[in-house]
Amino acid sequence: MKNKLSSLFTNPKWLKWSLFAIIFIIVSCGIYLTVLYMDLLDSKTAGYEETKQQLLKAGSLKEVTDIETFNGENAYHVVYGKDKKGKNKIIFYPLKGKEKQLTTVDQAEILNKEAILTDWKKECSSCKFIKITPALVDGKELWELTYVDSSGRYVFDYFDMYDGSRYEQYRLKRMFK
Repeated sequence: MKNKLSSLFTNPKWLKWSLFAIIFIIVSCGIYLTVLYMDLLDSKTAGYEETKQQLLKAGSLKEVTDIETFNGENAYHVVYGKDKKGKNKIIFYPLKGKEKQLTTVDQAEILNKEAILTDWKKECSSCKFIKITPALVDGKELWELTYVDSSGRYVFDYFDMYDGSRYEQYRLKRMFK
């Protein structure tokens, strides 16, 4: 009996196997989380390359610099690029339908993101900025500003791209803390 007890503590195979199992589980979880993250990232940018190729092929743009997604009543890829004359453009590329009704905005004619953010910061200095994205609501070109206000509400604020006036605003209350 004493011999069995001493061999258990001098040659702990269970400890080696337990450590191996724990390391295996940690590595497996790490690999799973990495694959899941990459899959989510791919689904977020799904269709970007196809949209880019369609616009370049159609001659709408000569160069594409960035693509974002806007989800409103309808979903759009928001494409930043330059036309043949070298002018910076924003194109709203609808994701639904075979016939694509493109909306094109000349960036020289609108207020840029920085101007909208500067005005917003003056109005809401204690708010926590999240993001700003071009938006197309009811056929009107807008900036969608997302932030958390001083009351802890998640806010979607829409400003006209041309004059910076507020178009509409949605404030969402937190249900759970």
